[in-house]
Amino acid sequence: MAVRNLNGQRQVRRTLAWADRPAQTTDRIATPAPLVLHVVIPVLREQPHITGALKWFVPLLRDFPGSTLTLVSTAREERERAHLAAGLAGAGAAGLTARRFPQLTDDELTALGEALAKEGAGALSAATAAETLAAFPTTADVIAYERARPREPAPLVRHVHYRGEGRKAAQVNAAVAQLTAGSDEYVAVYDVDSRPSPELLRRTAAFVARRRTEDGRIPRVIQQSARFVTQDMAATRWERRLCRGAARAQTLWTLRREIPGLRRHADAVRSRRTGFGPRGLAQTVGHGLLVRVDVFREVGGLPTFTVLDDMAFGYRLTVAGIPVDSLPFTTTVPAAEYLPELLSQSERWFQSYLDYPKCAARWYAEGHGSRLGHAAALTIGAYRGAAWLLVSPATAVCLALALGPRTRPPVRAAAATALWAATVAPVRSLAAAGGRPLTVRETAVRSAETLAGLLLKSLGPMAALGRRALTGSRHTALAPKSNRRPGPPSGRRTGRG
Repeated sequence: MAVRNLNGQRQVRRTLAWADRPAQTTDRIATPAPLVLHVVIPVLREQPHITGALKWFVPLLRDFPGSTLTLVSTAREERERAHLAAGLAGAGAAGLTARRFPQLTDDELTALGEALAKEGAGALSAATAAETLAAFPTTADVIAYERARPREPAPLVRHVHYRGEGRKAAQVNAAVAQLTAGSDEYVAVYDVDSRPSPELLRRTAAFVARRRTEDGRIPRVIQQSARFVTQDMAATRWERRLCRGAARAQTLWTLRREIPGLRRHADAVRSRRTGFGPRGLAQTVGHGLLVRVDVFREVGGLPTFTVLDDMAFGYRLTVAGIPVDSLPFTTTVPAAEYLPELLSQSERWFQSYLDYPKCAARWYAEGHGSRLGHAAALTIGAYRGAAWLLVSPATAVCLALALGPRTRPPVRAAAATALWAATVAPVRSLAAAGGRPLTVRETAVRSAETLAGLLLKSLGPMAALGRRALTGSRHTALAPKSNRRPGPPSGRRTGRG
């Protein structure tokens, strides 16, 4: 454990030295050919956020001629209202909270409370909940209204309404199917609260231009990796600190695992031009994912047969021998604000590891990848999944050994080293990279938060395994997402902190 954590800290420092460096002169030069982005944003229950997304992306894309913005609503939203109404039945005034019903907006929760008070009953009925929710416009209604408003000249804004049963991946695929685009243009998948900065896109364009010069062709897939931040919305201090620690632990995973893994995979794929080398396993993320249009269509779009599409898409790229370029700068995205949301999110994310065998069976049967390639990818996926599953137990054992009165000195030293490399050292590295060294107290608080996040990290995976063993089911009636609460915009380039 100590060796693994020390290596992880080494990767954090290497990534921080490589990523989010100040822009060089070569990053600001005009590109030989403009970067064309077809931004696709799948939306579900996002009524409060449509206007903000349009206000951000429309001016942003003006600097990239030929670019478009597509908002993809889904008929699932109308169908899921019935499930939400059923879930609200029996809820009292005290239970109408964002913590219990994260799928609902603050306005919807307020209206439900008023309807309950008007009824004079102790709990909501399903009929009253359904009637109250039906009074609110759907996301598709809000998009239609916003598109009808007169605007100054802007990039083409499209609205696609997906009517099938699929979720996010199916929405994106439906939008791309209706897209007229050249092979050297990109499908850029973002969330509705993503806020990629102008600097981020300019540096992305410069990165693409350099790769065109070096390789004779622009990159096939580009990943904009992210750091995670909370807005401290929980009511209690312990929950706020716990969620901050979990967000920091996820950021450290990005820096020590995701980005180095993508870089190794891309280098390994390219090295096969001159010799044999292991390819690794690309782990793409569905936020800030840029896929060249011809590549998107070549691989059949995002996979729709798995719980989530992002890591499964990385598996598909791996067996196809397609490198994923990691950009040398990061964005920030919002993290879970409440403990139930955090546990649900980590359970959902872990489903991707459980879906790897399904990916292998599906794509091998379709003739994509060799038996050896699939075996190697599955082995790597199993190792990563096991490592995540064991993070909390291993951290708890190290903590017990470090504090235990009967622990032998060499074992205590190894356990303390493992804890230091997983919490104190990376916390200080993050602060130093941001140009603001921490005080002793700040270091202690942030390290303790990170330790708490690590002790909690395996609960979601354990729940995912338990659900699979008991029910055999991976899907729920409601799409597994929360309604985003108002807060600081996400997706901005960080200052290395």
